[in-house]
Amino acid sequence: RSGPLLAGCPYGRHRMNEDELLERRYRAVLRLLPESYRREREDEMVAAFLEAAGHAPDADNPRPRWGEVGSVVALAVRLRLGGPDAAPRAFAHGAAVRLMALLGLAFLAAISVLTAVHQGSAVLAGVQQAGDLLTGAPGSADRLLFLLDAVESGCWVVAFTTLARGHSRTAGRIAVLALVAVAGSTAVRLAVDPAPWPQTFMWLTLTTVLVLVLLLGHHRDARPVALPWHRTAAPLAAGGVAGVFLPHTAPGTWSQLWTDPVGVGVSALAAGAVVCAVRRSSAPWRLALAMLAALLMAVRLMDLSDAYGPFLITGLAQVVLLAVLTVGLGLTGRRALPSAV
Repeated sequence: RSGPLLAGCPYGRHRMNEDELLERRYRAVLRLLPESYRREREDEMVAAFLEAAGHAPDADNPRPRWGEVGSVVALAVRLRLGGPDAAPRAFAHGAAVRLMALLGLAFLAAISVLTAVHQGSAVLAGVQQAGDLLTGAPGSADRLLFLLDAVESGCWVVAFTTLARGHSRTAGRIAVLALVAVAGSTAVRLAVDPAPWPQTFMWLTLTTVLVLVLLLGHHRDARPVALPWHRTAAPLAAGGVAGVFLPHTAPGTWSQLWTDPVGVGVSALAAGAVVCAVRRSSAPWRLALAMLAALLMAVRLMDLSDAYGPFLITGLAQVVLLAVLTVGLGLTGRRALPSAV
């Protein structure tokens, strides 16, 4: 179709006839933008894109340039996940995504502290022998994994701390560095034992999604909010306490599913849902917890790809619980959203 701006002038009509295919493709890309924004600016943006593209007849099979597509995607993210100056509904969506990133990094930081406490306890219990088992022999794959995991854990703690203190850009860079370490350790584990690939990709999937959420939610229109130090330290302290009192279950037993990172996350989300219900929390809190529950559910299903017996039953029970949390928190969160107007 021809928009008012293009059809309203001879040059616009002439360009539309010559570049009809390119115009249709530009309009398809602009569908990423909210409808209200497109109603006001779509024709103007298409005209500007066509003018910048120059002569591009349909016979040449023209397509929007990647830079143009990227700019539209970035604009769509900023509009749909709005900052304080956005419409109430867009701001609530943005707040939910940013809260998901904060809670996700808090979870990763707490798990990092918990793991460090468990490893420290093992070293103290077995002295040198336990230390050798943890770090691996020099030059071995175990030593490389130990170093990569140490870098990852340290980065998660620093990334969460900087994000909680209001430095979102720095937190994003550090989180990307942690993700690189996760990808490296995943590659090493696959090279050593390629058989259990769904379980190997579990942690990579979880961390990749959380880092993407962090980067998308904290765009240039979003204003970072700094938490007080005592609230910033709370997840780290919780991880330390859990490391002391939570038993380190041996792999292969059904109870491992409640003490591994996903199992700890399931328990934390269930507690968070109860708090949301009691305090009648806002829509962003409910939606953030619903998205985290959906993410953990997907990750747990990956872990159950070759499970059986009590291990499978326990895992499926967690999946059902996460599904209930996802649906319940998601529906109540959407009902609590402000009007779209």
